[in-house]
Amino acid sequence: MKVIICEYHPWDSEFRIGNHHYARIFLDNGWDVLWVSHPVSPFHSAKQANKTRLERAQAGPIRHKNGPVELVPLTRLPFLKKPFLSSRWVLNNTHRHTIPPLLNSLRAAGGFEQPDLIWLTDTVMHGIVDVASAKAVALRIADDNIHFRHMPSSLRHVEIKLAKRADIIFATSSPLYERLSSNYGEKVSLLRNGVNFEHFQGEFEKPDEFRDIEGPIAIYIGAIEEWFEPEWVEKLARERGDTTIVLIGRVGIDTFEFSELPNVKFLGPRPYESIPAYLAHADVGVIPFKRTPLVESVSPLKLFEFFASGLPVVSTSWSELEKLHSPATLVSDSLDFIDSVSQVIDQDEKKSRGDEFRSYAKANSWQARFELAMSKLGAFLK
Repeated sequence: MKVIICEYHPWDSEFRIGNHHYARIFLDNGWDVLWVSHPVSPFHSAKQANKTRLERAQAGPIRHKNGPVELVPLTRLPFLKKPFLSSRWVLNNTHRHTIPPLLNSLRAAGGFEQPDLIWLTDTVMHGIVDVASAKAVALRIADDNIHFRHMPSSLRHVEIKLAKRADIIFATSSPLYERLSSNYGEKVSLLRNGVNFEHFQGEFEKPDEFRDIEGPIAIYIGAIEEWFEPEWVEKLARERGDTTIVLIGRVGIDTFEFSELPNVKFLGPRPYESIPAYLAHADVGVIPFKRTPLVESVSPLKLFEFFASGLPVVSTSWSELEKLHSPATLVSDSLDFIDSVSQVIDQDEKKSRGDEFRSYAKANSWQARFELAMSKLGAFLK
């Protein structure tokens, strides 16, 4: 059986998001997988990462060893948050200006013009449902995308198109489910994010960056973008001079206020394979987010990954987290954040409650999520 997965990130991105895990499970179950990442154009060529993607697009579909076939569409009409290029007309037509034509690329990838399933998260690739003739279309809404600062508001237009066209709509959080089900009824299912539990089990050697650290470690893993609350991290670092705050991920905001503090370490992105070692030798996982419209609907992968490593979690409280009923400590301001981090460190909750945290994560595996999704899709794939 064949599935096309449309995802914003490349297959070999340092980020490992939900569709990477779903693709792996599809592969393990004998499916042939085509991973279609976000379209690229000559307008994207300034950064090295985009140059690499542009080169990959020009090379055509490639098969990764023990992985999917990957297609990076090359378009002459990119949908970007720039004058004219963010318009609904461009969004409606970007897929019609790929080089070579999208249908030809699907054929070259190995007969994906007639897949069994289209599994679509990157809604900019909406045109694939018009080009490929699939038995079933699943629309997976993982975020409220129009609230990303680099996403034009016209993106909601194709979400509506795809929601009407899809056989099943998967929402990754309760707020997304409530918004979508009010318009599309029973075709909407709640399919939260999960965790590759086994990936975080075992004995892991202490990372080199940790060898000179004395005292507790508070860790954050993920993008440091507009949703991140730098003030909380700065205050924690100043209040808890004995605690080192380790930040792993790409930085996209100004961190001047605390980046020079001696007990704050920016490590940049790290490969997914190395993440368990960093978590195994930390004492608490932190999620210091601003409570924004974007964050309200986020189902944070890092929450489950922290718990899978036996770490206590201190996080900003927001709608989805409140409904998860997890063992995380949820806070609403910087004072609560500092007090709660101090409490879980001083009481050594990693040691006293580690099994509880792991049990919660284990019950939220990607495999369980996949089985739920396929139970919903089964009738359409016959």
